[in-house]
Amino acid sequence: MTNVAMFLFLGAAVVAVFAFCSIVVWVSVPLRERETRERLALLQALAQNPGENALRVLEFLREEAARRAPNRVRQARRGWIAGGLIMMAVGAGLGGMLLEIGDRGDWAVGLIPFMIGCVLVPVGALIKPGVPSVEST
Repeated sequence: MTNVAMFLFLGAAVVAVFAFCSIVVWVSVPLRERETRERLALLQALAQNPGENALRVLEFLREEAARRAPNRVRQARRGWIAGGLIMMAVGAGLGGMLLEIGDRGDWAVGLIPFMIGCVLVPVGALIKPGVPSVEST
């Protein structure tokens, strides 16, 4: 009976986490779409009406891209490190659970995600904030 309760609890937790993740994505995607659409409209207007103002707007867009570049690198770095820590926690939890309810060396299955996490954390830590070119953004 204890195993059934644990299974139901873990199942409900997994459903809740993925439901939350889907809501976060559902809310954030329209914002990015709108920003991209507005930027495209601005670039089309600049292409149709070249001149002094167009050069100023393009310079502003380049400066904005240069300001956002370090944040992108920082967010990517955080993503790698957070992903690695999550994988390590999943591996430790899976190994502990299998140690408690499994037979023989079943706990070793938890080493797979744990070791993947051990690789992701240093990869994220080694990402250096460089100076990306404006054309790549």
